[in-house]
Amino acid sequence: MPTKHYLAVADRPPGAGAWAILFPGFPGVTSAAGDLRDVMRNAKVALASAVESRERAGEPLPKAVEDEPTPDVDPAAYSNKVALLVPVETASALRVTVTLEEGLLAQIDEVAQRSGVSRSAVLARAARQMITAELPG
Repeated sequence: MPTKHYLAVADRPPGAGAWAILFPGFPGVTSAAGDLRDVMRNAKVALASAVESRERAGEPLPKAVEDEPTPDVDPAAYSNKVALLVPVETASALRVTVTLEEGLLAQIDEVAQRSGVSRSAVLARAARQMITAELPG
């Protein structure tokens, strides 16, 4: 799986209770974190979800910093910015077989239906969140 890196900007305007996390290359993709130490973890989860969604839909990914080293960002748009270089795994899907309890599978399917995504997307998102929570930094 190749790893790509995308610019994220964490911004905490004066008086704001949380950090807003924005991705200039992915308009509309955002996240938030109450504490600066949670910014990178939340940025990774948001970016992984956005990449997975685009890949599933067959849409091309925006240029990563490996492809375009100077992303277009307006520094005046932010008041208290922290720039982040967020890694994300990109790859095509691989079919696997898993065994789950019937009740758990029904719950996964219910979440998938309510969210408008596939069962695989729910499982992948849950796995990414758990992996991100377990990794240092």
